[in-house]
Amino acid sequence: MFDLEANVRSWSDHLRRRGNFKEADIIELENHLQDEIDELTKAGLSAEEAFLISVKRMGNVNAISQEFSKVNTENLWKHLMVDADQALSFGTNRKYIALVIVFSFLAGTAMKIPELFGLSINDSATALAYLKNLSFYILPFIAAFFLIKHQSTAKMWASIMGIFALAGILVNLYPSFAPNDTELLTAIHLPLFLWLITGVAYMGLEWKSSRGRMNFIRFTGESVIYGTLIFCGLVVLAMFTQAIFFAIQLDASWFIQNYLIVYGAAATAMITVYLVETKKSVVENFAPILAKIFSPLFLITMLIFLGVMIATGTSPFVEREYLIGFDLMLILVLGLVLYVISARNPYDKNNLFDYMNLALIVTALIIDGVALSAILFRLSAYGITPNKLAALGENLVLLVNLGGLAWLYILFFLKKTDFIKIEKWQTSYLYVYAVWLGIVAFIFPLIFGFN
Repeated sequence: MFDLEANVRSWSDHLRRRGNFKEADIIELENHLQDEIDELTKAGLSAEEAFLISVKRMGNVNAISQEFSKVNTENLWKHLMVDADQALSFGTNRKYIALVIVFSFLAGTAMKIPELFGLSINDSATALAYLKNLSFYILPFIAAFFLIKHQSTAKMWASIMGIFALAGILVNLYPSFAPNDTELLTAIHLPLFLWLITGVAYMGLEWKSSRGRMNFIRFTGESVIYGTLIFCGLVVLAMFTQAIFFAIQLDASWFIQNYLIVYGAAATAMITVYLVETKKSVVENFAPILAKIFSPLFLITMLIFLGVMIATGTSPFVEREYLIGFDLMLILVLGLVLYVISARNPYDKNNLFDYMNLALIVTALIIDGVALSAILFRLSAYGITPNKLAALGENLVLLVNLGGLAWLYILFFLKKTDFIKIEKWQTSYLYVYAVWLGIVAFIFPLIFGFN
């Protein structure tokens, strides 16, 4: 059922996020909008029809209304409020496709450059150094794509590319000594840190706003989904290539491993960001459905997991692999929770999936509590190591994140806060992740003497 009050509030909030209007102006515009709606409803139109027509009549703010229609999650907006001439022109689309092709080739070639210096992911002696630099082969090109698309300023270009350059210099100047724990931690955390920097290029001037950061979270989730599907297609292509050449007694594995997979992986990343960024209507219709399918499945899996743990008495305090499994499940569940939040219309009333999301969060909190107790036990029993300290920090960061989400969800169900507060909490918490990832990537090597 159409909620007139929620839609008017959503429209007003969009004007506030623009930052071009004073609060008094917004109130006046909202009153004018309400008067238009009242006149049309008296003439016999439904509230939904009156709302859409009234927004179109808003004159000087019509362009803002059309922009609002692009970011509003209701399909009705996209069908009735966005004019055909606002879609990407054929020439502009060709420009972006050309950028994707060029950047895919450059990224694939960048992946091959380390081989000129004797570094190879297939060589155990140099694989870690190769992995440490893996994010520099693709993320700068993705950032450049967004910077070009958004026509970013020279200051934005210099800031983002400067961070990439500085990070590349630092991690490669750092020495590494056996057992190379801090180098491995850098290789794991650096791509995540640089992805958040790439997010600034994606968000542009909106990187300081909660809505901009929420759009980036949504973009990240959709990219993972579509990137996985595209990469699965790449794997099928590789298998098909191997099979048809094997039929004529030719071994294509060398070409597949050294070129098809390398350049294909680079193209997968670039094509994914292009599709998610420019084909929003396709993504928005499909991704929320996936989230609703996997939410109950993940919840059932975690509950069974905890039940089996209790029934068998398996202790995470002595089995390292079991503890790693805990952390992996926790990260996956948090990712799903975040995507469900990002795919939800903040003005909808609470529903079954909101309660399911809270159940996921509470279950994840239990898992995080067990994981934390296990890490503390291992620290006291076996001493401090970079891996254990990094795991402790990450679980504490996740614990606060999940605890805050659970508390805000409870307040939301008690009608003591709006869902938008949940979004603002999560988007603001991205700063915490960025700081912690930076600490592990850049400070841990200094603290532990590059060991």
